[in-house]
Amino acid sequence: MSLSPPAAADYLVDGVPLPADARIDTAADSQPAGQRQWLGAWVGAWGGVLKHILLVESVARDGSAGVVYAIGDNPTFGIERAWSRHTATVSERRLTFATGGMSATYELVNQDALAGTYVRGTIRSQAIMARVDFATLIEPGAAVDWTGGKSELLQTDLVEDGKPIRLETAIFKPPGAGPFPLAVINHGSTGRGIDPAQFTATWVAIDVADFLSERGWMVAFPQRRGRGKSDGLYDEGFSADRAQGYTCDAERSLAGAERALADVAAAVTALRRRPDVAPSRILIGGQSRGGVLSVAYAGTHPAQIAGVVNFVGGWLGEGCSTAAAVNQNLFARGAGFKEPTLWLYGRRDLFYSVQHSRANFAAFETAGGRGTFLEFDVPGGNGHFLLGYKQLWSATVADYLTSLGAGEKN
Repeated sequence: MSLSPPAAADYLVDGVPLPADARIDTAADSQPAGQRQWLGAWVGAWGGVLKHILLVESVARDGSAGVVYAIGDNPTFGIERAWSRHTATVSERRLTFATGGMSATYELVNQDALAGTYVRGTIRSQAIMARVDFATLIEPGAAVDWTGGKSELLQTDLVEDGKPIRLETAIFKPPGAGPFPLAVINHGSTGRGIDPAQFTATWVAIDVADFLSERGWMVAFPQRRGRGKSDGLYDEGFSADRAQGYTCDAERSLAGAERALADVAAAVTALRRRPDVAPSRILIGGQSRGGVLSVAYAGTHPAQIAGVVNFVGGWLGEGCSTAAAVNQNLFARGAGFKEPTLWLYGRRDLFYSVQHSRANFAAFETAGGRGTFLEFDVPGGNGHFLLGYKQLWSATVADYLTSLGAGEKN
């Protein structure tokens, strides 16, 4: 796809450019009634991270639509803000276009929301898009809710270098006043840990947020120290020379995990103080490093926890000779939580093979933990991306939530 870099005259919407000549064609006589509902501006974020605007400028009776596809910057993946125009195919419920090896498909959820899916090769990302007023969107300094959640800086009990630490947390709430049962979902690492630009990206999993909030949970994505907009130093098992990224040294790596667990505890404590959080046990889960942290946290705080969902969890990848020892050490800590846990893994994970992860699960069970281990074939072949394929895990997680009992959500 050929994206145009922003020009000086273009609109800039919270870092996302739109062409200066962008217009919405509202001439009703030229548009089929069923497709007219697509007209206008829609905002969201691919994967909860990459800001995105879909501007539907026109629709025609032949089933085509003129759209502007625009994205913001994402240093993590070397993406720079840009926009491009396309002719899309549109029906009453779906709009799609494909170009240059990528495709974007949007399904109409209701009058004011779309579910978007982006595919390029083995890369797949999703976004929930909300309708916004175009004139308001292009006003200078317009505030945009990109994910449907609200980013807050939690005041915590952590202190670093004599200064109190605030942890950024993206929060998604169900409709209503609450209080709501709390789900805390923890993020993973940043690849090899060698690109500081990745540290400042706020991580959320939109599919998980929607899935859980639809079922009545308030969903919180805390960003640990030095991640996203959180205060403090990101220091989760780095080499002595931080430019070398994460270390394989077991002692330093486990010390980094202890620091991360302290951050999880601080975030949970701060969240449980909120009046919109119900005084019931919480659901905890996470992706990759966030998965193993969730299991370990549950084992050391069992009275707080209703259930644990571990997506492709692990602390050190198998490229480290110490991976088995470190990962099994952390997972075994989860055995203090005596209720069932759910472990979800993808085959051909580039960090954790199924064989390695099943050995971690065996160590957890040997220590006295209880759980179900399931493995999936992930489209594109990299099992570490399982979280992004809701259709693979949604039924299993729904059944698990049901098994927790209605009492946990009241």
